[in-house]
Amino acid sequence: MLVSMTGFGSSAFEDKKLSISVELKSFNSRYFELNTKSFDLSGSFENTIRNFLKKKLQRGSITLVVKVDSKDYFKFNQRKTESVLNAYQKIEKKYNIKLNYSQLLRNNDILTYVPLNKSDQKKIFETIKLATIQLISMRNKEGAQIEKEFLKYIEVAKKDLKNIKKIQDSFYIKKVKSKSSIENKVEEVEKIDLSEEIDRINSHLIQIIKSINSPELSGKKINFILQEINRESNTILSKFLDKRVSKNAISLKMQAEKMREQVANIL
Repeated sequence: MLVSMTGFGSSAFEDKKLSISVELKSFNSRYFELNTKSFDLSGSFENTIRNFLKKKLQRGSITLVVKVDSKDYFKFNQRKTESVLNAYQKIEKKYNIKLNYSQLLRNNDILTYVPLNKSDQKKIFETIKLATIQLISMRNKEGAQIEKEFLKYIEVAKKDLKNIKKIQDSFYIKKVKSKSSIENKVEEVEKIDLSEEIDRINSHLIQIIKSINSPELSGKKINFILQEINRESNTILSKFLDKRVSKNAISLKMQAEKMREQVANIL
């Protein structure tokens, strides 16, 4: 089945001590890229999260937003605060100026970050897991929709090939009945024989269907096959100069292009 790279998942957790909110977004990308917008994660904990998401999501541009509200998240230094406030007031009085008290919080010792313990990290990780499950579910639903579109395009492409073959067969019959010499007939027929191109495109369409039904990643493989279909369609256009053939060959190229636009968004 096809799986989209686009998805969204969210989850939340709250108890007496901790409040956690997670948002996870995924967009198409050639590789796995993780952007974190959250509180300060420790190196090892962030690495654990990164490895988990890479294993589950495999590919795509991923944005992870984690918001944590904890009573024990920052430690307030009351003695240092009172000391600094006292100094501010003395400066204001002596020099008759008004200081910006918002600068007070920029003092590194006023609010001290307290790293989350293992129990809190586990709660955050479990919340991320729930958001990931939701995102994967959305990816699968979008992938199923893309799959339906693919099968429609493939059916149109098959009809185009049948039409091209009918036109070619009709041309052969006319040539056989014509008064030209046998040598000229054979030579002209060989020049415009589209059998190989038709067979190869049919084979490519079968490969696309197999890739759709495969549990393995299929986006890159399908993209390569579509390039081959486009190349064979160009060959048909150049070999058989007939308006009816051109119309169906162009339609073939259009179906391949429609699939190519979609394939950029699947794993």
